[in-house]
Amino acid sequence: MSVPRRRRSSHPAVVGAVIAAVATVVAAAIPVALELTRDTGGGGAAPPVQGAPSTGQPQPTTPAASTGTDPSPTPASTAVTASPSPQADVVPLTEMREVDDFEGWEQEPLTVAGKPHQAVLTASPCWLNDHYMVTFVVSRQFRVLEAAVGIADESPKAGPLRFTVLSDRKEVFTTTVGLGRTRPVKVDVSDSTQVSLRVSTTSVEQCHGDSLGVWIAPRLRR
Repeated sequence: MSVPRRRRSSHPAVVGAVIAAVATVVAAAIPVALELTRDTGGGGAAPPVQGAPSTGQPQPTTPAASTGTDPSPTPASTAVTASPSPQADVVPLTEMREVDDFEGWEQEPLTVAGKPHQAVLTASPCWLNDHYMVTFVVSRQFRVLEAAVGIADESPKAGPLRFTVLSDRKEVFTTTVGLGRTRPVKVDVSDSTQVSLRVSTTSVEQCHGDSLGVWIAPRLRR
């Protein structure tokens, strides 16, 4: 006949010691777990540290947002702006505005004293009161009037013609020239608003064959 086993119960003192030991271990583990949680930020990735020392590795760069324009610098323009043309130092007198009627004067190549000239201003003074005159506006823009005077070689042999320069209708230069010769003209016109050229006869014989008085290349110089 078997004897029933009796369950042994733990001794109260032993149970109390085990509980106390477990409580001590748990109490010691809680601060450690809390410190680990603070260090890891609750388990997430640690935020970047501003001003951290360089590690020697190149840092990735973020491309700038496109603005629709070329970021490269624009080179300076190399185009040369044309400057205004300077005023000419010498201007043909015939390019100035005329005041009097130009009728009776001609601009055609002529030979004077054996030399051909392309730029001439010529008139025969026998057509109107024994003299012809033409006036140009110069507006005190020039210093001198230059030219040469003579009689066209095709004219009949006769007495000399008289050549006169007038500044604002006042005579400032006069000379006489015969066939086969020329004389230079240089007159101060710096105070002139108008300049006139005149060809006159010195003898009635000149009107028998239409002698041609020639102003050779009349020009204004600044």
